[in-house]
Amino acid sequence: METIMEKIKRKSIEIPRNIFLFKIGPVLRFFKKRPLPQNADGKVLIHIGCGDFDDKRYINVDTRPGWHIHYVESIENIEKLFPENYADLIYACMILEHVSYLKLLPTLKGIRKCLKQKGIFRVSVPDFDAIIEMYKDGKSVEAITPPLMGGQGYEGNFHYSIFNEAYLKQLLLESGFKEVKKWNPENASYHNFNDWSKREFPLNGKNWQITLNLEAVK
Repeated sequence: METIMEKIKRKSIEIPRNIFLFKIGPVLRFFKKRPLPQNADGKVLIHIGCGDFDDKRYINVDTRPGWHIHYVESIENIEKLFPENYADLIYACMILEHVSYLKLLPTLKGIRKCLKQKGIFRVSVPDFDAIIEMYKDGKSVEAITPPLMGGQGYEGNFHYSIFNEAYLKQLLLESGFKEVKKWNPENASYHNFNDWSKREFPLNGKNWQITLNLEAVK
């Protein structure tokens, strides 16, 4: 659980970093793009919707241009960026819910296509079952609107799909993945992100784990 002081410290770092990456960064990126990472173990890692995270092991993909972004594109078009059987791991935290439910299957199939055999799609999404429990606890629609519908503070921060474990697992299997299981952000490989995969949502004096973390194997 993230304490108040930890949250303040994180925000004090995130705000100036965002200014550099997404205000100054696009100008720098115009003159020189970042080279793709070359990992010593040969693994190809892709972070879709990376935001201000910049793990040097990952190819960064986001809809916003920034100094650290290798490709400016949405998750729906991922198969247009990368060849078939290309990546060992594709990671997307709190991104898939921004895809229309009508486009979920083709989007997941495109992601699977870009993965190598036995490659992993690691995903985090808002857990609709947890949000329901939050609503039952306080009976407040207003309180659950942000995790359910998105922050809506800027273009693109809107949710168009909802998931629980059974539904997301069904979609992943229908897309052709062979195995789907939960993953733990505390001990997952190639994961050091302090993102929503492990953050909690405070409500009514409680801290709710509202994120569903699943990974699918091609």
